[in-house]
Amino acid sequence: MVSEQRRIVVVGAGSGIGAATAAHFHERGDHVLAVDLRPNDTPAAQHETVDLREADSIAELLGRIGPDWDALAYVAGVPGTAPAADVLRVNYLGMRLFTTGMLPLLRHGGSIVTVASVAALGWEQRIADLTGLLDATDAATVEQWQAGQDPNYPVYSTSKQAAIIFAKRLAPSAWQKFGVRVNTVSPGPTETPILTDFEDSMGKEVLDAVKATIGRHATVADIVPVIAFLAGPESRWVNAQDIHVDGGFVAPMMVGAPIEL
Repeated sequence: MVSEQRRIVVVGAGSGIGAATAAHFHERGDHVLAVDLRPNDTPAAQHETVDLREADSIAELLGRIGPDWDALAYVAGVPGTAPAADVLRVNYLGMRLFTTGMLPLLRHGGSIVTVASVAALGWEQRIADLTGLLDATDAATVEQWQAGQDPNYPVYSTSKQAAIIFAKRLAPSAWQKFGVRVNTVSPGPTETPILTDFEDSMGKEVLDAVKATIGRHATVADIVPVIAFLAGPESRWVNAQDIHVDGGFVAPMMVGAPIEL
């Protein structure tokens, strides 16, 4: 148990990393609001449903949950096997609307953590390409932007790249106006119910190669402690960062072959 109960909103709490995150805080003795598209039995003090594809659904929920929350963990996400519009509306636009809407409801010293992905690798080179998406604040504009993109570029990667860039852009203002930190966590392949969807969209041989390189896929137990750290006071001077939690498999892609020992 913690010495002082904290109030945590976990979005995407119905399964996978989100369910594990909600359970982690609940087991610590925190007051957890578990939010998902469908009712679920994730351990939490409160449960709410929301359709993250719909701005009105997000606004309605935020309008009635009240203030004085300590952290938001936005873990909701849909894989690249879903329709492109849903991928962008949940992974990017829904995240944008939920996080900005939560800012006035968070206490000074609070934290927002969004789960992105190592599939966003290369986001630094796509900032200009994603300008139209990053300027979009409604679903119609998001879909209009996507209609003009290369259909062969993975929309899941686009959604997570935009999520990381948005978080980094939001972080300075959120800190200065609300005293709230904003960070992202980028897991590698993780053993969750939607892993097979990622195998379908990214290629099972690709994920198997990742697994062979580092020995295994991640489990939710590997990811949740990093989310919890960024959501807590121990990380009070960490802001505008994207933390890879991938067992180290991405690093050689960025800096070259590993040093042989």
